[in-house]
Amino acid sequence: MKTDSDSQEVEYIDHQGRIKAINPEKGTVTVSLLEEANCGECPAGKLCSNFLPDKNVVEVKVSDPAAYSVGEFVTVRGTERLHRKAVMLITVIPSLALIAVMIGIYLLTGSEVAACVSAIGAMIVFFFGLYLMRHKLAHEFTFELIK
Repeated sequence: MKTDSDSQEVEYIDHQGRIKAINPEKGTVTVSLLEEANCGECPAGKLCSNFLPDKNVVEVKVSDPAAYSVGEFVTVRGTERLHRKAVMLITVIPSLALIAVMIGIYLLTGSEVAACVSAIGAMIVFFFGLYLMRHKLAHEFTFELIK
């Protein structure tokens, strides 16, 4: 994680990884992220610290896939803006929607059970919609590879 010394704001977040695959046709390199000891410094360290080897795989577009080799260690860099957007999509917006649905349904029906069931249903719909939009969102979440 790098910071700007004047403002102390995080500019980008780095994760170490190992190249799993290279796809020259698509111009991508698939990197498996490694768990890092310095994730405690990251603002989202507690949210993403449960690293699972098969879940923490990132596909990165590169200009020259031939410059990389399978098994090579690289650094995957994402911007702080990208990090904030991800946190908003997976925590803040769903939490606000959950609260709004629960309050709205409770005020309309007076039933706590109906409010809870509706809120859970809203979360299922939200995350299913996010899943359906994953390819569109993937274009917005781009990373940089550093040797």
